[in-house]
Amino acid sequence: MWRTLIIFLLLAIHIYARRTSYSSLSENDEFDVIPDSLKNFTRSSSPQIDVNKELKRIESTCLSIQDINYLTGGSIAGSIAREFNEKLFRICLNTIGFEELNAMLEVRPPDSRWYCGEPFEDWFYCGLEAKKAAANTIQEYFDLIAPRQIGFRNYDCEWFFEEQVRRGIAFLDKKMPSVRQIHRQKLEEVLLLRQDAEEVFGKRKVYYLMDTKQSTSRLLNDAMYVLFNNQKCCQDKDDCEEKERMEMQKNKTWNNLLDFLIISRK
Repeated sequence: MWRTLIIFLLLAIHIYARRTSYSSLSENDEFDVIPDSLKNFTRSSSPQIDVNKELKRIESTCLSIQDINYLTGGSIAGSIAREFNEKLFRICLNTIGFEELNAMLEVRPPDSRWYCGEPFEDWFYCGLEAKKAAANTIQEYFDLIAPRQIGFRNYDCEWFFEEQVRRGIAFLDKKMPSVRQIHRQKLEEVLLLRQDAEEVFGKRKVYYLMDTKQSTSRLLNDAMYVLFNNQKCCQDKDDCEEKERMEMQKNKTWNNLLDFLIISRK
């Protein structure tokens, strides 16, 4: 119950922060220095993909027993492994999105464990809006807004070691490269839709890119939810046989327990 209340509180704070942040961008929107790559943005050489088709492909992706053991280190199994990997994938796909945003804006991550964002207790301090208004560079502005956005999406991050997050990112890049491609394509579309090539690349645009990244991560997270709830998924003959064996073992254990309870009552 407390966890649910905290999540709703985080959501309320996040929505309020979005409204106040966007309204505050009406003043002092410009940056002193804009990278040439953003002034004259062109689409990357990566081929364009059908996002909806790729999301469906992610939903139908099967994780083999070997995949699960690789991601968890082979130390856990069953429903606990499923929950572990589901949380890990959410953190990793969000981190991949921020990596693409970092590269596009040519900014460095805020700190060594930047993919975790700011802890909840660090969200409340005065003067943030004034600092954002005074930020003269993209890096300064990004350092102020990114940690909270990352922390909101990756609130389970502190439960994972850095090597686990890096392993998960490498796995997604190899197994589901469309996670990174979708993030990149969605972010590129924001810049390509600029009405005027002379339009100022200011704080509004950075904030809009951040918002686009977040909405894209939500789309991918929904696809991952379908993936992890596909109970009939098996990737090859060995996987299917292993799943069938595990299911038979579970049923046998359950039947033995029922027999024990019946005998005990007698």
